[in-house]
Amino acid sequence: MQMDAVIIGNPNSGRGGDRERLKRYAEILRSGGLGDVEVWNTERPDHATELATVADDRIVIAAGGDGTVNEVVNGLSQEATLGIIPLGTANVLARELGLPLEPEEACERIVSGKAGRIDVGVATDHKGRERRFACMAGMGFDAHVIQEVTPRLKRYLKVLAFPLAAFKVYLEGDLPTLHVVHEGKTYRAQLAIVANGQYYGGDFRTADDAALTTGSLEVVLVEQVSKLLRADVLTKILAKKPLDRSMHSFAAGELRARSPGAQVPVQLDGEIWGRLPMNFRIDPAALKVIR
Repeated sequence: MQMDAVIIGNPNSGRGGDRERLKRYAEILRSGGLGDVEVWNTERPDHATELATVADDRIVIAAGGDGTVNEVVNGLSQEATLGIIPLGTANVLARELGLPLEPEEACERIVSGKAGRIDVGVATDHKGRERRFACMAGMGFDAHVIQEVTPRLKRYLKVLAFPLAAFKVYLEGDLPTLHVVHEGKTYRAQLAIVANGQYYGGDFRTADDAALTTGSLEVVLVEQVSKLLRADVLTKILAKKPLDRSMHSFAAGELRARSPGAQVPVQLDGEIWGRLPMNFRIDPAALKVIR
C-alpha cells in the first residue's frame, strides 16, 4: 500500500534546502514508491509545528536542521510517522538514528527504512507550557553558547561556530549556579545536560549511557568549582569528547532545575526555549520515526 507524505522544509537551511531541491527530494520519494508527496515551506518560527499538526496520517518529513526537526516533532500526533532529510549543520537526531547525512540518500532511507518508536523528552516551564525535545536539553554554559551562535555565525563558520562560541563564553566566566533536583536531592552545577541521546552539536557525545529507547533521561552535571567553567570540561567540549566519563551523571525519569536570583536560558535540541525554573520528564516510545 502506497503511503502519502508531506515534506515540511525550511528553504533557508544550511545546505540543500532551497525550494527547487525540496521539490527534487519529493520526486525521489515518489519514484521510490511513495504515493502523493507534497512540499510545504516554512515561513516563520514555529511554522513547522503548525504544519505538522494538519498533516493527518501522512508520513511527515522534516527537511532542515535540528530546529526544523524539533518544530515538526512538537506538532506530530502520537500515531504520526516522522521522516528526516538532514539539511542542517549538526543533524543530531539523524546521527542518533544512524540516518544518511546526504539528502538524496536520506530520501532513499525513508522509502526503504522501517518505522520504530523512540522516547521523547518533555520540558515544562513555570507557566505550565510544554515543549518536546528529541535529543537533549541544556542549561547554563551550553545554553549561553547557543545564544552566541547566531544564524550568520553558523552559516559562515559551520562546525567551528560552536567551539569558538564556547571559548568566548568560557572567558567571560561568572556563570550562575544551577540547582538540579532529583528524587529529593539537590545537585549544584554550572552546566547541566539532560540527554535523551548520545550526540550533541554534531558528532560530539555528551553521554555514553544515553539512548533513544531506554525510557529514561541521562543527566550530566558539571559541578561549580570557580567562576569559570572547569578547564578540563572546556577541553572535552572543544575536542568533542564524552562528558560523562569524568562528570557526575545519573538516569532520571523526571527532574527539576532552577537558579535562584539568576536568568538562566534553556536550550532544547539546540534552540533556546525559555528560562529556569523548568521541569523535565521522559515520555517513553512517544514518537514513531523511520530509521
